[in-house]
Amino acid sequence: TPVNVDETLAGHAQDEVQAVASLPPTTHQQIDLTAVLFLQKAKTGALLNQLLAAIAGLDKPTCIHGLAKDGVWYPLSTEHEATEFTRIACSLQLADRSGAISSQTLQSFQQSIDNIGLQLGAQIEWHGPADPLRYATELDQFCIDVDVMVGFHLVQGASGPFAGTKFRGLAEAAGLVLGSDGSFQCIADNQPVLYSLVNQDKTPFSAEMLRSTLIRGISFQLDIPRVKNSLEVFNQMVLLARQMENSLSANLVDDKQRLLGDTQIEIIRQHLKKIHAKLVARGILPGSASALRLFS
Repeated sequence: TPVNVDETLAGHAQDEVQAVASLPPTTHQQIDLTAVLFLQKAKTGALLNQLLAAIAGLDKPTCIHGLAKDGVWYPLSTEHEATEFTRIACSLQLADRSGAISSQTLQSFQQSIDNIGLQLGAQIEWHGPADPLRYATELDQFCIDVDVMVGFHLVQGASGPFAGTKFRGLAEAAGLVLGSDGSFQCIADNQPVLYSLVNQDKTPFSAEMLRSTLIRGISFQLDIPRVKNSLEVFNQMVLLARQMENSLSANLVDDKQRLLGDTQIEIIRQHLKKIHAKLVARGILPGSASALRLFS
């Protein structure tokens, strides 16, 4: 009979600490509902992949790991078809940028786990909120509240539009690279994009267009939940924007086209700090693997 070992996510009781330790390291208690299946007899990854195929078709991200005899959790992939597993962990992400899970998705996931458990003769432990649907809705609302893109704009000044070639030279000199989406991106140490520069008229930047185009405005964008050191990155972004403002004879403005001085920049900086603190308080560290999953 399935048992719910986590009646609540609050508190730090010793049994909950042990339960968390028994899960794959990529599983996150704040965003996942996880079923752990204890197998009576070790099964190969190939066999388990066949049984677990139904879970992969859901409209919310799922993750499946197997605990091998060496005590290590491995993703159930083609690389581990011959590996024998004694325990399976199946996680369903409760929300992402497209919203919270639906009752249908939750029901499909739970029924699939129950059916697989019966086929394997496995005991099932559920790790996560006692009321997943309610929790998912609340998590989704939290995400909406903190899913903030901070930024500002660099627009043409009295000298008129600026040359794409000059803008590109400044961007590349600052270490930015032209991404496949047509934005200039700041990327460091194999991290996700730290911040982006996009064309205000929505036309993607390309090497060809920058050679012959005059630019009227660009937007600097920083996706707070997806950046680890967002305050530090924001300061770097401001520094580059000020340099470009001078070099291009442009004006730095906010969303309402008002000039941005140091006071206005500081207001944005304080707002950024508040969002960062809310995420940390929730146990979702900005820029972490779990934050990248949740805000994707």
